[in-house]
Amino acid sequence: MTHDQIREDLPLFALGSLDAEERRAVEQHLAAGCAECERELGAWGEVVGSIALKDAPAAAPRLKEKLLERAGAAPRRARVIALPSWAAAPLALAAGAVLVLGIARDRLQQRQLGQQAAQAATLQQQLGSARQDFAKVSAELRAKENDLAALRVALASAEGTIELLRRPGLQLVRLGPTKDQPTGQAHVLMSERAGRAVFYAFDLPQVAPDKTYELWWITEKEGPVNAGLFKPDPQGLGRVETGVPESFGAIKAAAVTIEPAAGVSKPTGPMVLLGEVRAL
Repeated sequence: MTHDQIREDLPLFALGSLDAEERRAVEQHLAAGCAECERELGAWGEVVGSIALKDAPAAAPRLKEKLLERAGAAPRRARVIALPSWAAAPLALAAGAVLVLGIARDRLQQRQLGQQAAQAATLQQQLGSARQDFAKVSAELRAKENDLAALRVALASAEGTIELLRRPGLQLVRLGPTKDQPTGQAHVLMSERAGRAVFYAFDLPQVAPDKTYELWWITEKEGPVNAGLFKPDPQGLGRVETGVPESFGAIKAAAVTIEPAAGVSKPTGPMVLLGEVRAL
C-alpha cells in the first residue's frame, strides 16, 4: 500500500474496522517511522476516543436556569445563544466523531462495492470460460456423433459385404485400366443369384467437381446399364453397392467412365476401367 492509501485507512484503523491484512500494512508503515501518519493517527485516536464523551466535564451549575433566562429575555425574537466555553470541547469532539464515523462508513461502502465489483468480474470471467468449455464439449460431442454415424455406415457396409461373400455362385470380376486412363484397377464381387454386387476401385485420380465416375453393366440386350456413381477418396479408393439386373440378358462386362456429376443414362465420357464378366 502507498503512503496516501495508508493515510486514507487511518480513520478505519483508529476505529478497528480494517481487516487483518490491511491492519498489518498500516502497522508496518507506522513501524517504519512515518511521523506524519503517527501524528494524524493520534488525532484520529483522540476523536474516536471522544465518541462516548466519557471525559466531558460535569455540566456547569445552573445551566438550565441560565438557558431559560436567556430564552425569556427576548421571547419574540430568535437569538443566537452563546454556549459556555466549557461546552465547546465536547461539541467539537462529538462533531469530529460524527465526521470520522461518516468517513469510516463511506470507506467501508467503497470497499464493499469494490469487492462486489471484483466478484462480479470474476463470475463474468468464469461464465465466459464455462461457455467456451460448453461450446468445446458440444463440438467434440458432435464430432464423436459424426464418427459414430460413419462407423455405423461402415459396419453396415462390411456386414453387407460379408453376407454377400457367403452366397453361393459368387464371382470376382477384375477391371483394369484402359488407354484413356493408364492407372487404376478395380474388382467386383457379384452374385447373380442374390442379385447383388459390391464394386471396389483403387488408385483412381480425383476428378473435377462437376465430374464423377460412373459404373456400368454391359448387358446382352441393353448394352450399358447404369450401376452407380462414385468419387474416390484422397487415397483413390471408390466403392459402390449395386444390384445385378436380370431383365437385360447376360452381363458381358463391367466398365467405368467419367461423366457429369449428375450421371447419364448412357456413357458419354472416356472409359477408364474395363473387365469381362464370365458366364457361369
